[in-house]
Amino acid sequence: MGTISLMIHVTAAAILVGPQILMFLAVVPSTWLIEDDEKLKRAILRVVAARFGMLATISLVLLLVTGLYQYYTIVPENIRQAPEQYRFGTIFSLKMLLFTITMILMGIHIYVYGKRVAALSDKVIAAQDDPFSASADEIATTRDELERARQKSFGFSVFILLASLFTLWLGVALGHESFAWASIAQ
Repeated sequence: MGTISLMIHVTAAAILVGPQILMFLAVVPSTWLIEDDEKLKRAILRVVAARFGMLATISLVLLLVTGLYQYYTIVPENIRQAPEQYRFGTIFSLKMLLFTITMILMGIHIYVYGKRVAALSDKVIAAQDDPFSASADEIATTRDELERARQKSFGFSVFILLASLFTLWLGVALGHESFAWASIAQ
């Protein structure tokens, strides 16, 4: 059962990190090619973000369940009782800290950057639908604000991706028993 749990855990980690890389390197940059159809750009990003959110939620639940299972069934009792005496304690603590930071960064991205971009995108779409609702200067200003908000969102995504990758790498280090389970006194 431990091998199955580990397989599910690694798959869930791949499902969480892989789409982040795809979003960062391919999906978002590809939407930059859509310059004059804000509705289309918004629709594409909405579908992709919703599906990523679904995958992320499923993977987070799987990571939590399989991680707890592995901690209590695979990690030797002597390490669980005194983790600070082994490399495992430091690596595990750092991994959990980075995992928590990643989740916080994702929340900030959704609720701060995502909402800001959505609000500005709505204003641009409203202006496209009713060109008499705002002056040309107001529309241009809103488009500039939207572009800056998207750039900030993309830049913030770098931190999320890096935190996710470091968390993944620490997980790999934990899986290397001869390294992670070694006593610090050695």
